[in-house]
Amino acid sequence: MIKRIDDIEEELILMQKRKDKVLDISRSLIRLAGKSITFMHARDMKKAKLLLGNTEELVRKLQKEDKGFEYNSQQAYQEYAEAAVLYSIINSGKIPTDKDLGIDSISYMLGLLDTVGELKREIFEALRKNDVKSAESLFGFMSEIHDSMLPLRFSSSLVGDLRKKQDTARIQLENASSELLSFRKKSS
Repeated sequence: MIKRIDDIEEELILMQKRKDKVLDISRSLIRLAGKSITFMHARDMKKAKLLLGNTEELVRKLQKEDKGFEYNSQQAYQEYAEAAVLYSIINSGKIPTDKDLGIDSISYMLGLLDTVGELKREIFEALRKNDVKSAESLFGFMSEIHDSMLPLRFSSSLVGDLRKKQDTARIQLENASSELLSFRKKSS
């Protein structure tokens, strides 16, 4: 028997344990970020902030474990970015950067584009409540995100689903614009 094989097996066992940990943390982070967004839409900002704080802790924990397994953790960072950006827009009227969130730029961009769909949902809710001012403000954020991301054209091997998310954001922006226009016509 080749002696080195036993050592390699031990290395692989340790790698598998670390990968399993990365996957567990990622699943928890994704779940918490989703719940945080749900509470934001329900306007329970206290619970949303608490859950967002928990996701931030998981992000830091994940960053300590995911070296070599970034592919397995990217969606978790993306979901965190989506929740954190939405929370910031709703509460402070600002879009945080990837540096503010402490995550990689690709996960940030993908999460930022996903935020467009959440903003659309917020716009529809604002219009349902006849709050045109809020709807227009949220539409401004949608436009800013879309327009900022529009010029980016890179291979999917480098940026993942960026192109698909850009297209989805454009459609969501057009739908929200149409809804705002329709609401204004009805109100006149």
